[in-house]
Amino acid sequence: MDKSAYQLLRFSVENQVANLDSGVVDSTAFTNSLMRLFLQALSSEQVRQQSLKRELLTFRRRPDLTVPGWAFRKPGISSRLPTL
Repeated sequence: MDKSAYQLLRFSVENQVANLDSGVVDSTAFTNSLMRLFLQALSSEQVRQQSLKRELLTFRRRPDLTVPGWAFRKPGISSRLPTL
């Protein structure tokens, strides 16, 4: 879970606590609502990771896209050094 997702989750939990009455609190309902919130956050994070993985595995280059010149060079320092 990245920092922004953690902050959103923390804000949601704080809102749940603030929404409760300061009087009598049903601990079962409070626990259920918090657990639902945590499970929703975790499942959405897993769905996001799976969709990113699927996009990576099913990546296709567009045929009309021009390839940059650096893509044809060999990586490393040998391509930058002059031959002796």
